[in-house]
Amino acid sequence: MPSRIASLKCVRCGCEFDYHQNINFCLNCGSIVEFQMDYDVIGSIVSKAKISLRGFNMWRYREFIPIEDYSNIVSMGEGWTQLIKSRRLGPNLGLKNLYFKLDSLNPTGSFKDRGASAAVSRALELKAPGLVGFSTGNAGVAQAAYCALANVGSIVLAPKYASREKIASIMMYGSRVLLIDGTFDDASRLAKAVADRLGWIYNGGVVNPIRQEGKKTLAYEICEQLGWSSPDWYIQSVGMGTAAIGACKGFKELLNLDWIGRIPRIACVQAEGCAPMVKAFKSNSEFVEPVMEPRTIASAIAVGNPVGWPLLNRYLRECNGLVEAVSDDEIIEAYKMLARFEGIYAEPAAAAPLALAKKLLESGIIDGGDVVVCVISGFGLKDVSATLRVVGEPPVVPSNVDDVLKALSQP
Repeated sequence: MPSRIASLKCVRCGCEFDYHQNINFCLNCGSIVEFQMDYDVIGSIVSKAKISLRGFNMWRYREFIPIEDYSNIVSMGEGWTQLIKSRRLGPNLGLKNLYFKLDSLNPTGSFKDRGASAAVSRALELKAPGLVGFSTGNAGVAQAAYCALANVGSIVLAPKYASREKIASIMMYGSRVLLIDGTFDDASRLAKAVADRLGWIYNGGVVNPIRQEGKKTLAYEICEQLGWSSPDWYIQSVGMGTAAIGACKGFKELLNLDWIGRIPRIACVQAEGCAPMVKAFKSNSEFVEPVMEPRTIASAIAVGNPVGWPLLNRYLRECNGLVEAVSDDEIIEAYKMLARFEGIYAEPAAAAPLALAKKLLESGIIDGGDVVVCVISGFGLKDVSATLRVVGEPPVVPSNVDDVLKALSQP
């Protein structure tokens, strides 16, 4: 039988390469590459009925993920996270069909586990000694955890402003961590240089093309959880844009196989303090103008120079998508609302999709009856320092009931 995996293809010049090669960039023009799959082969060997009999994790869709030998799969049960319909917040905002995809419930507390599971599985397939990642935190945590499980090397370079909770987690898994006195993009540049010197896999966002192949399972799950129908809107916060690229690709694949009837509108959200994709999208540019000093409470999406923009831009144009920015005040409002209306403790970047849903509803772009899915990408304990900046410190009172009641009577 022909392979499910066709090639690695340059997103700009179209050159194709053998998928057995460990390459991140086109050998002709230097642009990023992505996997090409053979959907005729996939459609001949898997069906919705067959998938329904499998375990509840992202590898229930394994034929769609470019891992050739399934014995190389490294998994901790990531994926198949809950899709819950809003009970209080949706009615309060005027959204009748507001859903939250709780990817904060993945093993390391973020949606990055999907990409890490795929990336470390491919590392085993390529017999690579280790991965060199760059991260604001979540991706580094996921890489470290899955490398530990697979017993392969892990090095993570992070900008010095990364969440200390995340940095501690990476180190706990045994990964080597270096904080870079610079930006996320400096960490990315140095990670590539280190990977090249060591002969390890350069791992981070769309520069490792297997990452979006793991994250596209978000689209499959949402459609299956909605009875194999697509939502009207899929809203995702973006830094590098890997998950949004994966989701666009996933929805397109399901449409190509006639498993769904249409593709949802994809809405990507950035923080105003670091919104290079928003500016590029609104100026219809294939290139981003880098943000040299990101300033936002949503540190997980503070990526000043997202190299995946040309690919994400192409997919968004195909899917009638958009990219919009929200302010830190809007993010903080959504951050509080998720916790106080729905009991969902998200990190600030994971609350940004709700902030955008509210903004698009108020502007009339989203209709109150639309089915809207907001991806909650990371758990709140990932960035407790941000929470403390928002809620402050509780008062200390003497240990008697009168003083406790007096304190409780204060606003």
